[in-house]
Amino acid sequence: MSTDVKSNAPPANDVYTERTNADSPSCGFYPGSTPRPWAIFGLFLLAGILALAIDVPLSRAMVKEDSVKSLHRLLQMIEPFGQAPAVIAVSLAVLLCGGTRRGAGYRIAAGALLSGLAVDLLKLCVARVRPRHFDFQGSVFDTFSGLLPGSEGGSHVQSWPSGHTATAVGFCLALSAVFPQGRWLFRVLAAVVALQRIESGAHYLSDTLFAAGVACVVHILVFGRGPVGRWFDRIEARRMGFQARA
Repeated sequence: MSTDVKSNAPPANDVYTERTNADSPSCGFYPGSTPRPWAIFGLFLLAGILALAIDVPLSRAMVKEDSVKSLHRLLQMIEPFGQAPAVIAVSLAVLLCGGTRRGAGYRIAAGALLSGLAVDLLKLCVARVRPRHFDFQGSVFDTFSGLLPGSEGGSHVQSWPSGHTATAVGFCLALSAVFPQGRWLFRVLAAVVALQRIESGAHYLSDTLFAAGVACVVHILVFGRGPVGRWFDRIEARRMGFQARA
């Protein structure tokens, strides 16, 4: 590496310097250096399957009995953490004001928005009645109403999985990877978004857990050491003005 390139490189403890060293994983968890993302994906998948057993009674308590009505307004105020405008605004802020980490703005946006997009595609494959439109007279299997419904039936039968939760978890994972000091804040915000979707009757518990699993897979692709991850490395390197790893 030339002297000029070295002079433009960030400090040794920066996320990008660490990213170029396979033996030194960067902040947060990077799939290329640790198996944790796949383990977390497996846990979310298992939790989603187990949650099917309590989906109906839990949603009944939320929708019919207003069990957490006192938290309704607070949950609504935090719910935008799972929406595209918040993701775009924060990503732009990182690009403009992120200092040596500003190049990560592209990857943060992709990790969150692609998670939401992936879930939107899954919604077209499985029809599930939202809790607010379910009569709670049947079992959890009665909440599912068919495969490959496409857009037929509209939003009423697009409960599985939760798009807001997928976006929020993808956002959380991306921010945690780049700004690890705030990982607990990001995790709390993502969890509150999931709770808001359940409390509002928009989704069942399992919908949010499966959505979180989808976000983990997207994170592995975007932040990993595969073709997609290396493509973002090159984008960040150009943004930062120094060469990415080979």
